[in-house]
Amino acid sequence: MASIRALQRRIKRIEEAEKPRPSPFTLLFGSFDAWVEREVLPGIQSGALDQRDMVAVVAALRAWEGDGTWQNLR
Repeated sequence: MASIRALQRRIKRIEEAEKPRPSPFTLLFGSFDAWVEREVLPGIQSGALDQRDMVAVVAALRAWEGDGTWQNLR
């Protein structure tokens, strides 16, 4: 019986490892768009962030969000 429980625990760990992991934006802000609305746009409007730079940064991070780059981080 102990071997069956050990097998069940092992299967559970394998299944958990295969689940998609949320990005840091999803964990901290609920979504990528929420981060842009709450942090980036007000920063650009106040002049704390450069609009040209942030457009490139947001585009790169959005591409990572879309292609699953965050899945490979450990």
